[in-house]
Amino acid sequence: MREMGETSDVDHAARDGVPFRVRQIVAQALELDTEDVQMESSLFALGAESLDLVDMAFMIEAEYQIQFPRTDFLERASEHIDAEELVVNGVITERGLELLRLGMPELDPAVIKPGLRDIDFAQMITVESFARITQRLLDAKAEFPRECPHCGGNLIESRVMPEFNCSSCEETVPLPSGDEILLKDLLQLYQQVQDRR
Repeated sequence: MREMGETSDVDHAARDGVPFRVRQIVAQALELDTEDVQMESSLFALGAESLDLVDMAFMIEAEYQIQFPRTDFLERASEHIDAEELVVNGVITERGLELLRLGMPELDPAVIKPGLRDIDFAQMITVESFARITQRLLDAKAEFPRECPHCGGNLIESRVMPEFNCSSCEETVPLPSGDEILLKDLLQLYQQVQDRR
């Protein structure tokens, strides 16, 4: 039996293969060859539309039993940070740009510059963005406590849902959603930005 915090060989194999598997999922959703989908490719430049992103998210969820976020970086930020700190008249502020640079390091820094509009931001999301988010959610799942908060029993991961089941009391304990996990990360980044000022 695995101790809390340890990962199996299967877990490591799954983690090592995340970028390639995400490329395959994007290719499948867009009916492209995997070779045509590179990590730095913009999803929209590949021909994705909003519904395609939803399909990709569902496929990733089914593959890894995680819950992909339903909101993008700026949407999550604006729900908990004064929106005018991030976007003014449709243009991302310097503080918003700084958060983007920290929170989405896979994006080309040359395009995260003054004058960037919030409506253009979505066009910048890449295959690597999806892979990074997937990896972050898998890391959070690996770090999730395996002790039942109700009885102290052992939590066993569900094979079909982003949740755990207690082997003793049979209680179901849901894995935090992608929005919850990434919001926590975002607020930590925001604090870093605040501390620099």
